Amino acid sequence: MPDPMADPLPGPLQDLRQELLTAFDAEYRDHLASVRSGLAAARRGEAADLRDIFRRLHSLKGAARAVDLPSVEALAHGLEAQMAGIIEAGSGLGRDRIASLEAGLDGIETAIEAAISGTGAAAALTADEPTTGYMRVEAGQVTDLVIATTRLAQAVERQDGLSARVHGIEQAARRARRALEPLLHRDNAPGPLAEVARELGASMRDAALLRHDLRETSWALDEALRRLREDVDRFSLVPAETVFGPMARMLRELARDEGVEVEPDFTGLGLQADRRVLQALKDPVLQLLRNAVSHGGEHADRRRARGRPPAMRIALTLRSGGGRLTVTVTDDGPGPDIAAIRSRAVSRGLLAAAAARGATPEQLFALVFEPGFSTRADVGQLSGRGMGLSIVAEAARALEGSARMSMASGGGAAAEITVPLSIARQTAVLLAFGEDVVALPSAAVQRLLRVPVSAIEPLGGRMCVRTQGGASAGGASAHTAPVAVLGELLAMGQGGAVTGLPVHDGHVKLAVMRGGAGGQALALAVDRFQDVRRFLSHSAEIVGLDTDLVAGFVMIGSETPAPLLSPDGLVARWAHRGGWSGEMSSGPALPDIAPPDGTAGDTAEPRTILVADDSITSRTLEKSILEAHGYRVITAADGLEALEMLQIHRGQGRDTIDMVLADIEMPRMDGFALLEAMKGDPVLSLIPVIIMTSREAAADVRRGLDLGAAAYIAKQTFDQQDLLGVIGRLL
Repeated sequence: MPDPMADPLPGPLQDLRQELLTAFDAEYRDHLASVRSGLAAARRGEAADLRDIFRRLHSLKGAARAVDLPSVEALAHGLEAQMAGIIEAGSGLGRDRIASLEAGLDGIETAIEAAISGTGAAAALTADEPTTGYMRVEAGQVTDLVIATTRLAQAVERQDGLSARVHGIEQAARRARRALEPLLHRDNAPGPLAEVARELGASMRDAALLRHDLRETSWALDEALRRLREDVDRFSLVPAETVFGPMARMLRELARDEGVEVEPDFTGLGLQADRRVLQALKDPVLQLLRNAVSHGGEHADRRRARGRPPAMRIALTLRSGGGRLTVTVTDDGPGPDIAAIRSRAVSRGLLAAAAARGATPEQLFALVFEPGFSTRADVGQLSGRGMGLSIVAEAARALEGSARMSMASGGGAAAEITVPLSIARQTAVLLAFGEDVVALPSAAVQRLLRVPVSAIEPLGGRMCVRTQGGASAGGASAHTAPVAVLGELLAMGQGGAVTGLPVHDGHVKLAVMRGGAGGQALALAVDRFQDVRRFLSHSAEIVGLDTDLVAGFVMIGSETPAPLLSPDGLVARWAHRGGWSGEMSSGPALPDIAPPDGTAGDTAEPRTILVADDSITSRTLEKSILEAHGYRVITAADGLEALEMLQIHRGQGRDTIDMVLADIEMPRMDGFALLEAMKGDPVLSLIPVIIMTSREAAADVRRGLDLGAAAYIAKQTFDQQDLLGVIGRLL
């Protein structure tokens, strides 16, 4: 039969075909998703709407006919006939019928991809929804647009400083005129002096008008830039469905080849991320799905004997927060074999026998990402060579992210990859030691602390500090993190001298971060917290550069690069210098990271957050967001009222305030003064403070961080998920 799509169509007809294919793309995905949902319900023994499944298949057949896809039409007709027979016989959906229908749906997807590939309409099928116009754009051009937008943002930021400089000129002219005033009132005051005074007065007025114009222009530029960023993000970000959607079919095919049954459960595919990030994650995620089938797959009889349904559930979940994308693959199989991992670690020389016996599950799970590590005795088609998970870890590191494994709740295994949503821009914290400045991805930073020198104590042969997550009725909840001097870590291997702790006014500034596959906590001692914002990032492809330690560069000025450090690389270097002695059981306890909602676990009390802002609109918005995610919220109209609320709720058990979210510009007491008051109190200083303000100048950010703010968020670029992600990490 000749291919109806082989001959090119005239321009207007081709445009119409692309529009129809885009509409068909949305429709067929919706039909297949609904049919698969019904089949999954039937597999679980739940009631399935057979007539809805039949209707969906009938509609799919008609839609395929409308876009002239006869092969798809024929397949849909066959499945429709099967459903008609099932309904007429009243026999219901048995396991064999379900498997047959699922295979048919997979065949439809394959046929659609085969029919569309090679035509000029392929790009239409990546659209999120039907549109009226199309344009093919190279991925590199999208990247160039993102970079140009970020450089424009840097130029606008420099513009913001002009107003302050003009204000300084205005003040200088005012001081000069005041200095002349006593001379002007003398009887013998020379005429030129009066002329100078008049010129100074005119200069003051001109400077004031210029400052006003600059402020208006700066506001207009900020608004235009904000809209441009939103438009660029919509242009450069694509739904995860475009990359991960077809994996459900591949997963079922892998399971059939292994002789096991699976029930894919994919959620969060509507989330949007950088196209290049999603493409780079395609193979690692597929490897995790293969691992789930290979290591967790069991025949139906064995699963029934364990009290499990015959089909193994494999879930792929995507979520975002704090500018990061987290992809998690979980299964309800038997779970990781910890004894086998421990034995394999000893046999491969990764751990001494004594250290292996005392190793925690988290520390053992970190080893499965080592090259060549496998617990399988035989080499199968899907696993056994020990390279799969190491490839996953390498891909995550290449994207300046991380990978980790854990036990899934209720049994089974969970593997998680966390990477930036975009590889062109990075939210980072600038840290300074001496004259050098480096950047650290903000998602890796748990807290920024300023502690007395006496708070850093030896423990197990290492310098350690207790990091607090907020005050409680019985005191501060604390965890311990080892301390490393950032300057010393970066000087290792370069002949650098040991500098000791950077102490200023009897205090040390610490950036508490997590890194490595096991999520090791590490407190980096620095001289200054310099800034935190989104930067344009560049790759670190420079000959001789330690790319394990330096993940890239960010531009902190028009021509000034700062190395973007890898959290995993920092932890690895710290461990190499003796930070990880191998006696893992004697090391400091690793803190649990709270989920990004209002509880620390399934049974914990909701956390309480104090929102201080003089704008009732801002208070209401922030309160509604936080309460919707399970937090208990108290509000204050200014810093003084916030301080009073902190004292009222001091040591009140479940009503103790766990975090403060504060604006800067407030009457009576501003956010900076509130920070100073809290940090001067031994109890209130334990409560983390997030500054959320419209003031985003570098000097304001630096001042807030120096005063002890745990995070600094600009309202101009406020993102609800970013805020919730920061709160989740801090609590």
